Amino acid sequence: MVRFGMHFSLWAPSWTAEAAEAALPEAARFGIEVIEIPLLIPEAVDVVHARALLKEHGISPSASLCLPEDAMAHRNPAAATDFLMRALRVANGLGCTFMGGVTYSALGFKSGRPPTEAEYDKIATALRPVARRAADMGITLGLEPCNRYETHLLNTAGQGVALLDRIGEPNLAIHLDTYHMNIEEKGFAAPIRTAGARASYIHLSESDRGVPGTGTVDWDELFGAMAESPVRRDLVVESFVTLPPEIASALCVWRPVARNRQAILEEGLPFLRERAAAHKL
Repeated sequence: MVRFGMHFSLWAPSWTAEAAEAALPEAARFGIEVIEIPLLIPEAVDVVHARALLKEHGISPSASLCLPEDAMAHRNPAAATDFLMRALRVANGLGCTFMGGVTYSALGFKSGRPPTEAEYDKIATALRPVARRAADMGITLGLEPCNRYETHLLNTAGQGVALLDRIGEPNLAIHLDTYHMNIEEKGFAAPIRTAGARASYIHLSESDRGVPGTGTVDWDELFGAMAESPVRRDLVVESFVTLPPEIASALCVWRPVARNRQAILEEGLPFLRERAAAHKL
């Protein structure tokens, strides 16, 4: 019913052949089923090498990204479409069935005003052809609601549902994240129920982005809500042990969120699996 995964930032700030060769054997030893590959610069990923390595270790790939500031969907729809199409080609080459993240804007960009209908219309214009192309490739396109300090456009599951309806393509998903839910939502069950089957991919992140089980996220409420429906979900731990400087700046990560990656793998991941199992996931 669920697969557990890990964002590649646990091991390195970006996907390189060398970093992947070090990370994937460890991921396999810990039973990780999905690795989320960042596509901030899609063409930088050696697709042939990555696909062979993933196959060797029996791990499925997913992809995530945010848009460059000169290609934000709500300001430059054509540039956003072009960037996302390039990323889709790489995601498809890797064998991904999901590509999500901040697929509508640059991370950390805020207008200083509430979102407008015109901004949402431009996002829909940019993402509609991308969603159709993704469908041809068997890829679900995710839109991640982020907290108010990282975007003004999409903060809650309810806004995500409305935007997916506006875009109007069937292979779209609301890419929920417990870190953002902890800030923007009234609890953890409500957004799961609001998004329903559209929340097929979820980031599991503690309230300080550190080791799951050591903060204020109510994991039992979250997993309890998931257990109410038979939706198959990928649950991907996102704990930023390593980050490229530009992303660390956008996320305002100024200090280590965990002692090291072993704390996530040896403490946080088993905790999440145990709580999920307790709710028969």
